[in-house]
Amino acid sequence: MRRVYGDDGYVTVEAAIVFTALTAVIGTVIAGVLTVATSLGAVSIARDGARAAALGDAAAARSVVTEREPEASVRVTTGSPGGPPDSGTGHLVYRVHVTVPGRLFDVSATAVIVGEPQDVPG
Repeated sequence: MRRVYGDDGYVTVEAAIVFTALTAVIGTVIAGVLTVATSLGAVSIARDGARAAALGDAAAARSVVTEREPEASVRVTTGSPGGPPDSGTGHLVYRVHVTVPGRLFDVSATAVIVGEPQDVPG
């Protein structure tokens, strides 16, 4: 009986290639899902920071963000879209930009909110 050499080990090699590719795909999908979750968290953190800033305290906005995500970087800016804040034509607008380190790359989110009136006429 003559033995044919050459087909031995093909199943092992093919299985190793398939398992390697499958592991890479599953790892990428998991990292992508974690990045989406980080993005949703960044949006929520930016929104909460903007709410704190709308009360007139930018330091409170930074505190709210760093309390929930210590590794996040925060930038709070103010502006007035309708005119100067003292003219009665517009209110201050607060923009909170948050950057959170993610698994694949950094994730950022921005929230914009109109500030609460500081002086209540009465």
